[in-house]
Amino acid sequence: MAQIERVEVYVDGSPEPFQVITQAPFKVKLNPADFEAGDHNMRVVIYYDNGEYYDQPYLFTIQHNNEIAVGHINQSPIHSPVAVDLIDPMEQEGLPPPKVLTHAVIPTLLFLLILVVAGWFSFYGDTSASAEVTNIEPIAKPSRPEAPAGGAVDGAAIFAENCASCHGPNGEGQGDVFPALAGNANLADTDMVIDTVLHGRQGTAMVPWGEQMNDDQIAAVINYVLSAWGNDFGSVTPEEVAAKR
Repeated sequence: MAQIERVEVYVDGSPEPFQVITQAPFKVKLNPADFEAGDHNMRVVIYYDNGEYYDQPYLFTIQHNNEIAVGHINQSPIHSPVAVDLIDPMEQEGLPPPKVLTHAVIPTLLFLLILVVAGWFSFYGDTSASAEVTNIEPIAKPSRPEAPAGGAVDGAAIFAENCASCHGPNGEGQGDVFPALAGNANLADTDMVIDTVLHGRQGTAMVPWGEQMNDDQIAAVINYVLSAWGNDFGSVTPEEVAAKR
């Protein structure tokens, strides 16, 4: 069984690795304080001792709250042999001690204010509202969209969760690393598309999804790409996917 040899981390399209890990445990730990506030793209490239490598995309968001930077991973591969952690700000070394006014007094006062307001409404709210307001009709709750009939797999949802961070929500791509899918004539070769989604593409950032998705899911997301954004490149079946595994 192939073993991980090293892990390289690239952030926001930089050609130079942000971090290189050459010894186990192979775990990527990022400090939110090292990044500007906002959304960031990250690639974790895993190299194995048999010469294979896999490029896995991530999307994370950083927020700066006063003197503390916090982060949240928005999108990541379904399965990955390498864990990615954004360091909890309370674990960071050298942080200033919490301010009593900011972290204790103000939250306590706000909590007490909420209790007072809630108590006032619970005691006076019903009679005050009924006395002042009439002809109130209940507002219907928005209905949740129903799942597709027959339990069909939603290719658009799979694309949004796993592919949009690299290829763009509208298939626009990101430069030469993640090619555009909208209007891409290469998609007419559906055999090539199935092979690429199932097994990835050596030497590129395309991740193999065959071990992470079943045949129905692979076919659903491919058919979404073949028909979305004005594309008209036909369709594939789960049986065709299964034949290429």
